[in-house]
Amino acid sequence: MSRSNLNKLFTIVGMLLVATIFIGLGLWQWNRAQENRKPVIVDQSIVRLDAIAKVGETLTSDSLLRNVVVNGRYIAVFKAPNQVDNQGQRGDWEAALLQTSGGGAILVVRGLWSDRQSSPALALGRVEVKGRLLPHQNDNYADSGANSLQRIDSSVIVDKTDAELFDGYIVSASEKTGGVLVSHDRIAAPKPRSAVPGFYWQHISYVIIWWFMAAIVLYLPFYQRRVAPEKTEILAQEVESQ
Repeated sequence: MSRSNLNKLFTIVGMLLVATIFIGLGLWQWNRAQENRKPVIVDQSIVRLDAIAKVGETLTSDSLLRNVVVNGRYIAVFKAPNQVDNQGQRGDWEAALLQTSGGGAILVVRGLWSDRQSSPALALGRVEVKGRLLPHQNDNYADSGANSLQRIDSSVIVDKTDAELFDGYIVSASEKTGGVLVSHDRIAAPKPRSAVPGFYWQHISYVIIWWFMAAIVLYLPFYQRRVAPEKTEILAQEVESQ
């Protein structure tokens, strides 16, 4: 095989390889777009907190958004400012620290900060909490203070308590003390979202970009073949004019 034919072969193989990569990236983004739209199915059964979470350990993906039940006693109350609920409403929340009967403590969102006086957490005594387990927040919503949390995260209160802490926090759906249901307005827990980051149309735009790049790569040899005779003709005209 001549050198020119060998170079052409390498060029074609390289072109097909690059185009295949671009098409594969487009398919990957297409699959992520479809996964992004799939409803997240969460086990709705109620489990004990200590059955799916351990003190001092990061929550596993299987434990997130699960409905949990835990018994204990509130030992501190904090204000969590500028939080956003399930309806997009911004407000200050009451986040109480629950010392669990099994050991360890976890933050529990009980409701709006303005409603705390109607049912003081520390006055409840022994309480049973049912709610949804969420991962700790990573973004700050406010400045920290003596009894104010910049985000709902056990790491920001390690200097405020001697208790060993669970990761994440619970958005309470109900509380019972002495077998009696505690009347208290609750915060709607966030709806389960897809684990695939980004938005549907964002992924679709990447699909278009990657496939457009693949089309350019595949079209390039035909473009060069069409342009080459024109270049040759122009060069010939320049030579004749000289």
